[in-house]
Order: sequence, then C-alpha cells, then structure tokens
Amino acid sequence: MSPSASLLQTVFALGAVLALILACGWVLRRVQRPQAPGLQPLRLRGQLMVGPRERVVLVEIADQWIVAGVSAGHVRPLAVLPRPDEPPAPEAAPAPGPDFHALLARFRKQ
Repeated sequence: MSPSASLLQTVFALGAVLALILACGWVLRRVQRPQAPGLQPLRLRGQLMVGPRERVVLVEIADQWIVAGVSAGHVRPLAVLPRPDEPPAPEAAPAPGPDFHALLARFRKQ
C-alpha cells in the first residue's frame, strides 16, 4: 500500500468519525427538546447565598412556594407557603461602586 493511499484512508476515517459525532449531537438535540416554561411543574423563583456552600432557595411547585435550605449534600425544607397572586417585584439594581479610575487617581495624589 502506498503512503498516499494510507494517508487518504486515514483522512477519510477521521472525516467519517467526525461526521458520526456531529450526527449523534444533532439526534440528541432533536430528541431532548426542552418543555415550554409554562408546562414545567417546578420553577426556581430565587436564591440567596448565605455561606460558601449554603444557600436559601425559593421553589414554585403548582400553587405552593417552598423555601428550602441547600447545603453540600443536603436539601431541607424551611417553609411551605401558598403562591401569591402577584409575582415578586424584581430586585432593584445595586448602587454602582466608586469609579476605579477616580480611586486610583486619589491614591496617586497621596
């Protein structure tokens, strides 16, 4: 077998493997269609970090809101509340911090 034929066979095999990988990805994307947001029975409404690995989450399930504490390997329900008629108002954006350029200029003057 000549070296050019061997190289051609290797390139063809590599192309076939790459085409197979792309085809599998396309099939998986078509099969695993996400549900519409209104049809999902469980929605994460918010979360708050209370430690490096701990947080409090608010989960909506049907007509209930569940407040749960989540830590490494544990999920503990803290409260079960009826869902309010109005969704919670979005949090106000935090006030912007001081301008870094202005702070740097002030420290240079000192």
